[in-house]
Amino acid sequence: MAEIKICGLTRAEDAAVAAALGAAYAGVIFAGGPRRRTVAQAAEVFAGLRGSAVRRVGVFGVASAADIAETAAILALDVVQLHAGGDRDAVRNLRERYAGAVWGVIGVDADGAWGDLPWPIDALDAVVLDTSVAGRQGGTGVAFDWVAARPQVAARLTGRRWVLAGGLRPSTVGTAVRTLSPSVVDVSSGVESAPGIKDEELLRAFVQATPRDGAA
Repeated sequence: MAEIKICGLTRAEDAAVAAALGAAYAGVIFAGGPRRRTVAQAAEVFAGLRGSAVRRVGVFGVASAADIAETAAILALDVVQLHAGGDRDAVRNLRERYAGAVWGVIGVDADGAWGDLPWPIDALDAVVLDTSVAGRQGGTGVAFDWVAARPQVAARLTGRRWVLAGGLRPSTVGTAVRTLSPSVVDVSSGVESAPGIKDEELLRAFVQATPRDGAA
């Protein structure tokens, strides 16, 4: 039912494990936080995907379209995930320089509600729903109320490709997928032994616990 994205990768060996376990996406963060990588460090991480079909994702905070596109070209990113600068002009400017997929993050309150959408959804290839935590741009390990969010998801995202993030872990991902039916589930802290350090057993457990139908 859902593809898997392993995000916040900081080591090539973790990327290799994610690929071996069947993850569809591998993400490296260029925004802030303890998992942030430089372009050179990201290249080392993505080297762990060599020979696999896993799609490369770069997660960006405030950055110019030119800088994002340059990083995407150097690293052969398949997806650019935007956490800031959410307007139609920003997406258009990026698409003029970058031919891959563009995802935009929407912050959801802990009670499952969100208001005006910061991104023009029709300009994005996918929407990422992540829990809003003041001063943080993701990787918080906090989940929002999936049941409460269901009406808004149905009203706003039906028929669209979207990604569920925020506080997912092996013990909860099955419930999350069955409740909201996302296209992709995005996990970072929920499969770590320390920030940026993935735990192979938790990765394996997460993959095994995620309902999937094998769709691309």
